[in-house]
Amino acid sequence: MESLSTGIKGLDMLMDGGYPKGKSILVTGPPGSGKTILGIHFLHRNCNEGRKCTLVLTRELTEDILSQSRSLNLDLKPFLESGRLTIRNIFEDKMNKIKSASKFGKGLCAVDTDIIEYLSSISSEVDVVVIDNIGVMAINHDIREFADEFSSISIILLKNGCTTLFVMDEDSYDLTHRLTGYMVFGLIRLTSQENFSSGKTKKYLYIEKMRDKAVPVRYSLFDITPEGIQIITSMK
Repeated sequence: MESLSTGIKGLDMLMDGGYPKGKSILVTGPPGSGKTILGIHFLHRNCNEGRKCTLVLTRELTEDILSQSRSLNLDLKPFLESGRLTIRNIFEDKMNKIKSASKFGKGLCAVDTDIIEYLSSISSEVDVVVIDNIGVMAINHDIREFADEFSSISIILLKNGCTTLFVMDEDSYDLTHRLTGYMVFGLIRLTSQENFSSGKTKKYLYIEKMRDKAVPVRYSLFDITPEGIQIITSMK
């Protein structure tokens, strides 16, 4: 199966070349575990290789993401300026639409409709899509509604031939009974373990599922460095 590089050498090695091309991969984990950074690596590498990429944001500010990418020496702004990268910030768009509304929170819960409308209109030339964070769809939806919305998004991207990285926070993943893990082609879970005696935290990555690929059935220790994510070693 053809793959697209994750942008992280050690992770490409673990997955026999990278993410399966044209398929959807879910990344989940607690706050601060490195989910968004995985997305930045993926976008930077594929923009750099000449592919057209799209980033859909539902919770983060655009400038915060661009600032984070610069701090990791994975600057996305040049690609944004050249048109190789498109950023659609549904959170900011929604905020602007409801600034004058009396019930401020009402509009923030319906971002899934905006995501579907936007993805339905993206160019067929788009190769890579990162959606950060798909967990916002879990708000005010029962499990069946969430499944329907997520299926619609997945089908749109699959038909378009996009290689898609879905970022989802751990709380939302659990809230939706981990349903998305069954609906995607690949699943990567991030976790951390704190050593209270030393005050240090170790971060681990586990490729729980990656269809049509032989992946290690073990946790891999990684670190977040000034150059981004680096895979350190694997554990049995």
